[in-house]
Amino acid sequence: TAHEVAWSWLWENVERLIAKTMGNPPAWEKALAKFLATLDESQAFEVRKQIYAKFFITAPAGQDYFKQSNTYLHLIATKIIDMTLELYRDPVKMVDDISALGLRHVGYAIPTELFSPFVTACIEVFQGITSDALAIEAFRWSLGLVSKSLVRTILEGSTIVMKAINANNRRQMSRAAACAPRGERASWMLTVQVGTQSISPLEWSISSGGLEAASAIIQDLLTIRADRDRYYYGADELF
Repeated sequence: TAHEVAWSWLWENVERLIAKTMGNPPAWEKALAKFLATLDESQAFEVRKQIYAKFFITAPAGQDYFKQSNTYLHLIATKIIDMTLELYRDPVKMVDDISALGLRHVGYAIPTELFSPFVTACIEVFQGITSDALAIEAFRWSLGLVSKSLVRTILEGSTIVMKAINANNRRQMSRAAACAPRGERASWMLTVQVGTQSISPLEWSISSGGLEAASAIIQDLLTIRADRDRYYYGADELF
């Protein structure tokens, strides 16, 4: 049947991807660590500078989201490069860290379309400074995995409540809350969870200055509702 064909196709592709990378990560970790250790501060600075130059040429819209000082931009690039190596050394911890980072990107309303050109820019810069194919492949695979994990977290965490907070629109927030079942209404506005990490939409709206959305959330939580079985009041969940 079509279902069996689809199921077989899925797991054949999973098997192919696993078989392709099985046994490679230990060698990739050594190659990437060795290469990164050879970069002195001036070379590392030039790498980070070229990454942003290529990225802004490929995706000019990215400049609207990287408005920080040059010092902070270089710090971000350093963190990203460090993450590619740390993913090999402590993957479990990195999954949690990536989930937390992705949820912060939800609050910043970062478009997922920008991740692909950023990854491409990073890989092109690395290809230009080394001929070590193993190190380049190690960096490409790890950075691609980090990027895909971030995109997945952002897509899962971009609920209609978070979108309303980013818009800071009271009416949009009320419509988003109205979509929730009565018994889950408070949790929709107080917790967004992806994996083991979570973020509070209410706390985020206050800290980011979205006071219209925050006011709508508090008013909704403190409104008494009822159905045939019970009353609903979000004060306990709020406090």
